[in-house]
Amino acid sequence: MADRVRCWIIWEFGHVGLPDGEHLLGRDADVAVWLESPTISRHHARIRVSGEDVTIEDLGSKNGTYLRGERLVASVAVMDGDEIRNGSVPIKIRLLKMVDSTVTQGSR
Repeated sequence: MADRVRCWIIWEFGHVGLPDGEHLLGRDADVAVWLESPTISRHHARIRVSGEDVTIEDLGSKNGTYLRGERLVASVAVMDGDEIRNGSVPIKIRLLKMVDSTVTQGSR
């Protein structure tokens, strides 16, 4: 399924599943992931999801977007379990991979 959610954004106040496409993070009314903090710009960062490939880029925010302790200056690939700090707000990325069917017990 093309619209299957494989990328999840998790933070202190909740979680959001992101299907394929571009998704804005920030504190404006039109963003996919609304992060309530005065350290977050209206349009702070963009996450692009394409199947199992996910990237994030800062959108010129005042307080920056950080991945693995480095301030982003370009679009960067993210991995499952990465923590991203937008301003003072940490979020965690969870990427779900396609999995095989469940094995029936006793069928070995």
